Amino acid sequence: MKIAIITGGGSGLGAVYLSVIRQRHPELDEYWILDIQKEKLEAAAGQDAKIRPVALNLADPDAYPFLRSILEEHHADVRILINNAGVETVSPFEDAPESKLVNTVRVNAEAVMRIDKTCIPFMRKGSFIIHTASIYAFSPIPGDAVYAASKAFVRSLSLSLHEELKQRGINAMVLNPGGMKTALDRSDLRKKGFSMPYLDMKKVAEGALTQAEKGKASYIPHVYYRFYSLFCKLLPASLTARILGSKYR
Repeated sequence: MKIAIITGGGSGLGAVYLSVIRQRHPELDEYWILDIQKEKLEAAAGQDAKIRPVALNLADPDAYPFLRSILEEHHADVRILINNAGVETVSPFEDAPESKLVNTVRVNAEAVMRIDKTCIPFMRKGSFIIHTASIYAFSPIPGDAVYAASKAFVRSLSLSLHEELKQRGINAMVLNPGGMKTALDRSDLRKKGFSMPYLDMKKVAEGALTQAEKGKASYIPHVYYRFYSLFCKLLPASLTARILGSKYR
């Protein structure tokens, strides 16, 4: 069974990915959407009999043996893996509840690694992975420290897998988007007057799929964010942290 898997597929960018993949890849047998929000999964599944909702808490270690078991049961051939689920806690580190910070690490970093580890054995030549990181993967961000660190993990992991999986004909690509109108958008908590251009999620999904299908290692939508990433690469991390962190105080 040829399938696509989208984590966080019940809403936000994940739901947009689902729509775009259904249009671009009608040849797939099923589209599996993994999410903790059961009601959103059920609503999405009602669109198409080929959509399989899989309710999973990616912070729960038991989720991965279960996912592996259903992949084996359906003799899955994972053609597309969108490793997209994420959470954010915008707060000074000392003020943030520890449980929320731990959950951010588990969902944004550990779960990405475990989804890859679970799904890659079911992929073959021509398959590809898109990891949703963030433009914040390029610099420490005081005031959003754990989220930025978790996305740096995703970027590093993806670039390493891009090289490791080449010999199997599998591409791994990291997507580093900027601001989007999703549940993670917390512009209300950032300093008034600090804004970045918002991205069209459909264009982000379409662009990421196009670049991943071409075998690219990384994709940054919008020229503004490409310059942003260059800015972060050229300056010392301590300096970019000071500049960017001031926008959250």
